Amino acid sequence: IKDAAPAYAFSWTGVYVGAHAGLMTGNTQGRPDFGGDPIEQLFATDYDMNGGLFGGQIGYNYQIGSAVFGIEASYSGSTAQGDGQSALIFTSRRELDWLATVTGRAGYAMGKSLVYVKGGVAWGDVNSDVEILGIPFLSGSETHVGWTAGVGFEHAITNNITARIEYAHIDLGSEDHALKVNGFKVLDSQVDAEFDSVTIGINYKF
Repeated sequence: IKDAAPAYAFSWTGVYVGAHAGLMTGNTQGRPDFGGDPIEQLFATDYDMNGGLFGGQIGYNYQIGSAVFGIEASYSGSTAQGDGQSALIFTSRRELDWLATVTGRAGYAMGKSLVYVKGGVAWGDVNSDVEILGIPFLSGSETHVGWTAGVGFEHAITNNITARIEYAHIDLGSEDHALKVNGFKVLDSQVDAEFDSVTIGINYKF
């Protein structure tokens, strides 16, 4: 009698590509440069930004025993936006146009299931607009560079297709936005933004 064939062991090693979508919520603060703290405080802004996140990712995993290590790059479009008032007549509006990340991953595999943590660099394009009594006045944008960290759970549906759910915190740091009127710079405003996101995704593993 021949011995039974050994059970197939799923491996997370390999290149993968995929797509994701989810929701994000966050906060943004702005402080215009007027050269004096009391005046700047009067025009400072602090409000929430909320919206959707959708895009794609590409990465590589390498499994050693139950440990899985990898690197991933992602690019997402965003609908996150928000607005707030200052000095009674000014309305500040901000939106996140896109978000890109490069992260390292480390996880623990339980057969076809994987739990992991991740962390790395994040880039995001943040637009700022200022209205006076509802009339557009100033606008500017800047690419922010910051960091991101998160946790996730991924499961192999087939030998090549995996699905995941992931939480991430994204801190895009502070950047000076040059606010302009018809292309002419009027003043600088220091803007920061940070978000929390929950996404679901699907990958194809080669």
